[in-house]
Parts: sequence; C-alpha cells; structure tokens
Amino acid sequence: MAKVTVNDRVIEVPNGTSAMDAIFHAGYDVPLFCAEKHLSPVGACRMCLVRTGSPRKGPDGNWILDEKGNPKIFWMPKLVASCITAVTDGMVIDTLSDEVKHAQSGMVELTLFNHPLDCPTCDKGGACELQDRTVEYGLVEKFYHPNPMELPMYTRYEMTRRHVDKHHSLSEFIVLDRERCIHCKRCVRYFEEVPGDEVLDFIERGVHTFINTEDDGLPSNFTGNIVDICPVGALLDQTARFRARNWEYDSTETTSLDDASGAGIIVDTRSGVLERIRAAERREVNETWISDAARFGHEWVSQDRLTRPLVRRDGKLVEASWEEALAAIRAGLAGVAKHEIGLYLGGNATLEEGLAAVELAEALGTPHRDFQGRTNSPATAFPATTFAELLDAGFVLVLGDPSEEAPTVHLRLSEFSRGLKPAAALNHGTPFADLNIKERMERRLEKMALFSAYPARLAKWAFASGVHAPGAEAALLTALLGQSQAVPDGVSPEAVAWTRQRLEAGKAVIVLGAAVLNDPLAAAKARALAEKYGAKVMCMTPAANARGLESLGLYPGKGGVGWTESGLKAAYYGFLPTEEQLKATGFRVLHLTHLSPLAERYADVVLPNQTAYEKRGQTVNLEGRVLPVEPAAINNGEADGAVAALALLAEAAGLKPPVRLLRQAAKTLHDQYKLPPLGSLWAGKAASFSSPASAGSLYLRPSMWRREQLVGAVAKVVQVCLEASPETARENGLIDGAVVEVESPVGLERATVRVVEGLPAGVMYLPALGAWSGRSLAARVLAPVEGAHD
Repeated sequence: MAKVTVNDRVIEVPNGTSAMDAIFHAGYDVPLFCAEKHLSPVGACRMCLVRTGSPRKGPDGNWILDEKGNPKIFWMPKLVASCITAVTDGMVIDTLSDEVKHAQSGMVELTLFNHPLDCPTCDKGGACELQDRTVEYGLVEKFYHPNPMELPMYTRYEMTRRHVDKHHSLSEFIVLDRERCIHCKRCVRYFEEVPGDEVLDFIERGVHTFINTEDDGLPSNFTGNIVDICPVGALLDQTARFRARNWEYDSTETTSLDDASGAGIIVDTRSGVLERIRAAERREVNETWISDAARFGHEWVSQDRLTRPLVRRDGKLVEASWEEALAAIRAGLAGVAKHEIGLYLGGNATLEEGLAAVELAEALGTPHRDFQGRTNSPATAFPATTFAELLDAGFVLVLGDPSEEAPTVHLRLSEFSRGLKPAAALNHGTPFADLNIKERMERRLEKMALFSAYPARLAKWAFASGVHAPGAEAALLTALLGQSQAVPDGVSPEAVAWTRQRLEAGKAVIVLGAAVLNDPLAAAKARALAEKYGAKVMCMTPAANARGLESLGLYPGKGGVGWTESGLKAAYYGFLPTEEQLKATGFRVLHLTHLSPLAERYADVVLPNQTAYEKRGQTVNLEGRVLPVEPAAINNGEADGAVAALALLAEAAGLKPPVRLLRQAAKTLHDQYKLPPLGSLWAGKAASFSSPASAGSLYLRPSMWRREQLVGAVAKVVQVCLEASPETARENGLIDGAVVEVESPVGLERATVRVVEGLPAGVMYLPALGAWSGRSLAARVLAPVEGAHD
C-alpha cells in the first residue's frame, strides 16, 4: 500500500493506483474525458492535470528534510495528467491550487474551440460530460473576468468554428457527428482493448483529424458500447436517436435475458414505450459492457403488442377478458386427464415462474413439463464456474463459440488472453484508470485452445484450434481423453496433443457450447475430461435461466414429453412451438407477447405475456449467480407473467393454484430451495435427464440474435444465410447468392445461399436465432425463389 496526501487528506491506496483514482478515493473530483473504466489511459485530453510532488532521499539514504524537519516535497516542474501517473509512497497531489484550476479551465476552453453549439438538438444533452465539465471547470471568473467593474466576458472566440461531416453512419446502429468529436480516443481504444476488434482509428492530422473505419460498417458484436463511453454527442444510438431528451426517460436497471451471461442493463422508456437500452455496471459479470443483441434488439417489444386475451370463436381468435379466457380454458380441458396436461415455459422465465410451473405440475401429477432451450444434457451436471475463476485459470479449452453463444464470455476471454484481471474497487467503486492495461498488449496464445463446428472469431487468440463437423464433439473429447488416436477431420493430432499437455498442467477451465450439451455422449466425455484433469466447467446454455430452471426440476419426468416433442391432449406454451407440435396437440393455450400466423391458425386460447423487460423476479446466470429482474415502465395492456397464467390454468383444471403471487414464490424459493441473496452464488440441485441427440445435415448455428429481434435496424444488419462448403453446395444444387426456402423448426425460412471455403463437407449451416442453437436436423431446402437457380 502507498500512503498519499491529496490536498489535505492522507489516504492509503494499493501500489500502482493512478493518481486520478487516488483523488477520487480521497473524495475529491477531477475532470476527465480520455480515461474510462477498464480502458488504458493515454492522457490525450489533459483535462485531469494536477500538481504532484514526492519526497526524495539524499546520498546518505535518509529523507531530505525541509526547515520544519519534515520530508521535503519536490514538486514536478509541470502539471501531469493524473490518469497516467502512478502513485508512489509519500506522494502529494494538489488539485485545488490556482495553477491547476487555470490549466483545467484552459483545457475546457480548448476542447470547446471547435465544438458546435448544438446542445438543444443533441441527443447527449443532459447526459453530456462536456456540458458538465464546462459548468464545473470552464469559465473561472478570477482568470477570465479579473475586473469586476467591466462587463462579464463569456467567451473569447471571435472566429468561425470548423464545419465537417455530420450524421455520418458508421453502421445501422451507430451514427457519427464529426463536428462534435473531441478526439478523446475512447472509442478507438475500446475496440482494441475490450472486444479485440480493431476497426476504428484516427484519420488525417491536426484540425482535419476524424474517426473512421476502412471496413463497411463495424464488424463486431459489441459496437454499441462506444455510445455509452463517448463523452459528447459524437457517437449516438440510431435506434433511439431523437426519441426523447435524457431527463424524460424512465430508467430501470435490470438483467439482460438475451443470453445466459446475466449482463446488467438499463432500460429507458418514455410514455410506456421502450426506447433505449444501455449497459449497467455489474463488476462480477459484464463489468460495463453488453453485446449489440442486448442493446439494439429491442425494437420488436412495442410493435403490435398482444394486450388482451384471445379466444377462438367460430374458427377465429377474438379479443376477450381474462374471465372469458378462464371459461374457454375450462371448457377446453373438460375430459382431459390432469396428468395429460403439458406445461412449457420460455427459456427466459424467472425462478418464480419456474417454481409456479413445477408446483402446478406436481399438483396435476403430470410429467409433461419443460422449458424452451433446455439442452439434451443438463448444465447443472457441471458445477458452475465464475468469471473470476475463468480469469484466474492457467488454461482455457473452448468447445463452441462464445462470441455468439454468450458474448460476455468473449469479453472475459479477451481479458484472460492478455493476463488481465479487474482492478480492486476503491471508495468510488471501479477504478477509472487501470494502469495494468496497456495499449496493444500482447495476446498470450498459449493460454487457450478452441475447437468449434464452424470458424469462430476467438480462434485468433488460441494457439491450438480446429473446425470439425457438427456431431464430432464426442470424438474430439475422446481424443482429448487419450482414449483414441483418431481425431475428427479439420482438427490436427498436434493440436489435440498440445491441448492435452496444457490440460495436464492443471488449473484449467473448459467452456462448453450448446453443441456439446445437446449431445449426451459428448457431455459425458466432457465431464470425464474435467474429472480427469481437475478442470472447472462453464456451460453456455441457449436458455438464459437454464441453470435456475433445471435446479427447480423443470424438466420432463418419467415418460414426459419434452419441449421439442409433441403428442399431448392439452398443453400450455409460454413460447411459440413448432407447427408440428401445434398440429399434434389437442387443446392449445399459448402465452405470447405478439400474435404470429401460427398462433392465429392453431391456438385455442392466447394469453398476453410479458417480455423479459417487464418481468419481476430473479434469474440465475451461467456462473450460478442469482440476479435481479426488474420491470420497466412499458405499456403492455393486460399482459401478465407466467405465475398469473399458470394460476388461471390451475383454476380451469379445478385446482387451487399452488403459487398465485410473486411474493409467495420468492418466499418459497428462500425457505425451501435455500435461494441466497441477490448477487450470491447458488449451487442448486443438479438435474438428471438425458435426451437423444438429433441428427441431420442442417446444423443450426448459434447466433446472439433471436428471431423476434429481426425488425428495424437489426433486420438490415443481420442476414439469414444458408452456408455450405463449395462441394456441399454443388451436391445440393446451391448457388452462391441464390435465395431459397429452408424448413426450420419455426416453419419455412427464407435464406440467402453463401458458399464459404473451409466449412466441413456434407453440412449446411443456418442461424438458430433462438433456442434451437447447436442442434442438427434433417435438411429440406425447397425450390429457390427470386430468380435463383436449381
């Protein structure tokens, strides 16, 4: 620890702490633009100038003393940028002298030199760091208005400001206003240091400098974070632009249920409409970063919402009250045995909703219960591994694609490959300037190996990697166990041997994707591999709350029908099942947020559901961490969650609802299931089930986007492509660029054929866009459309 004096306060901070964070730790403030949490500071803006000094020792090894007998402070000849200055024991930092205030005020003036005065039309107004710094440090009267008898001088600018390109689209999600850019370099450093995608840089020099990319758009899954860290209105979210002023939003901090990572988000609504999503700081999970799917995939929420129940009358669905829906369900269940009723929740169901389904299934005596996205092998069969343990590992073996399956894992592996760990919290929270982060840090490739069923982005950080055919995961794991000399095509024996050696060294973590979890044999081999080498395991499940719902027992009992199967006399679905399932079900109650053609055709009763942004409850992420889910102020009419819908179903079946209220469910979770407080880790009960793996030549490739998100800007960015190797394309008569229809679990899907070199032969790839991630199905490609060839 280093003892530091900040103005008149003596504090102790860890060695290596930046002077900036020491100032904040002492309770003082300092203006900043360039330094941001988790980004390496470069001192580019010079806003955080301070005066520093330290004692020195003489030739005799003793402190040089002043006239009072105290160690003499030798001040630096010039002011220094506090964000890049590491503290030393005995350092003195001055932030209140006239010299410091004059310099900081001058830097504000220089920053405003060419900045446009368009605050009334700028979306950053009210949340702009430049506005705040200008008010706090800009015009100091003693420097700019020394004579009180003269009229006040509000500005010294007599020249015309520069005029450059405005409203320049970097992508469908991000727009750049070059006039507002103050060249702080936060966005450039973010792409290099956080996701590891170097796509932005400074172009030209001097007053002509601007930010741009040579690529078409921003090729990254994490572009939206630059909107949060931009200190001015230069980088803006196009999906939320001009929707409201910052002070008009109702903001709710909650948990993203887009994937199993459990990233913290802030949902901004206005007049009952979801307008914007931002990242919330959650140090243990996502730090301050979220994926583009979590940030931009929200436009579907307020479009054509289902706000009232629908019941089928004379062959058509018509609006009804909840009482009328109850009567329709009661009539539909007449003659259906209670043990023949199926209960199926969405993969983003909360723990409270899962408990309500489990308790009702027990009351009905039905084994037919499940949740969408449950893998064929349980994730809870592996003890959960935290992100802290992942960063502390000596070696990580990845079997899957974290960039698409669990984007937060991608970001943590980016830190892991550079040997970084989150800085310890100080009084003000996470340090702003982590001096352990350097520009262009070397990636330590020997710390990671990655094998996947298609080329994955993270392979560039792995010393050993390979692309194998879907379904070859079990063979690969057998080779890693040393039980076979044969390796799958696309994986070299040398890569397997090197990976085995690194596993033998110990302190390893194995990251499993959906493809492994959907193959019971591969999952069993992965468990044996972890036990053999004492490795920890992290499971990237397609369902956001898979660990929590599995721990509650929400999976089929003996003889039960799973969420991908059909053949029930009556069923409640908290998601849209396949057409085959709907056809084979006698009485169908669908609990949906939006009405779809399939629901309109087959549903007997449709209840309005809540989206993940409107739920209240708790969820469990892939670490086993209990996280809060809070409802945002979204106008959803009469929509209600699964707890209320299942209580209605219980009454229709002639039972007293086992769980009727969220508070009742939360108390049961605490008392009976020993659920710990929010933020804590919950081991839960390991599930025990095994479903056969599906087989076929169509592989549903993991994607961070979900099908319902493909509207608005997302629909322009995310293209549904049927990918195949050149030989596979020739065998199936597919031509690059042709548009075909593919039979998928949701029906016919229109896709553009893309011929890709390096893909395994005999397999076609289609984005899963949801819960079917990592599964193989029989391929049925129908006649090309829009002028495509046979």
